[in-house]
Amino acid sequence: MGDNAYMKIGELADLLGTTPRTLRFYEEQGLLESCRTSGGTRRYSNEDVLRFKAILRLASSGIPISLIHELATTRDPSVSGSESSRKMHDLVMRLIEQVQQEIEVLHVLQNDLLFAASKVEGCFECKNAPTRKSCPNCPVNQNLEKSDFLNLIWEQKNCSEVI
Repeated sequence: MGDNAYMKIGELADLLGTTPRTLRFYEEQGLLESCRTSGGTRRYSNEDVLRFKAILRLASSGIPISLIHELATTRDPSVSGSESSRKMHDLVMRLIEQVQQEIEVLHVLQNDLLFAASKVEGCFECKNAPTRKSCPNCPVNQNLEKSDFLNLIWEQKNCSEVI
C-alpha cells in the first residue's frame, strides 16, 4: 500500500488476520476513527494499519479495552508535551505492572502443565482403564492434590460414590 493509498475494511481485516466486525468494534470503542468516502465507506491508511496492529496485540494479550482506550485517547487532549508524556508514562507503567502480573500467572500455569505432562507420561504404557478404581496407583491419580490441571483432565468422581 503506497503512502496515499487507502484500503477497505475487508482488506484491512484480511491483512491483520481478523474480521471487519472486530475492527468496527474497536472503532465503536473510540480507539480509532476511520476516514469515510462520500458514500460512507470506511477507508484506512498505513497509520490506521499500525494503530490496529497495536490494538489487536494488546487485546489478544488480555489487556482490558478500557486501558487500551486510555492509551489511545490520553495524549490528544493534553496541552503540552510535558502533560502528555507524564500521563502516558503513568499509563505505560500501569500496563507494565499488569503484564508482569499476567506473566506470573502464566508462569504458574506453565509449571502446572509441565508437572501434569510428566505425570501423564507415566501412563503411556498403562493397560488399565483410566479410572480411579481400575488404576489406584496411577501417577496422575496420586498427584491430583498437586495440580489444578490434573484435576481438570482426570475423571470426575462419580456422584453415587459421594451419596
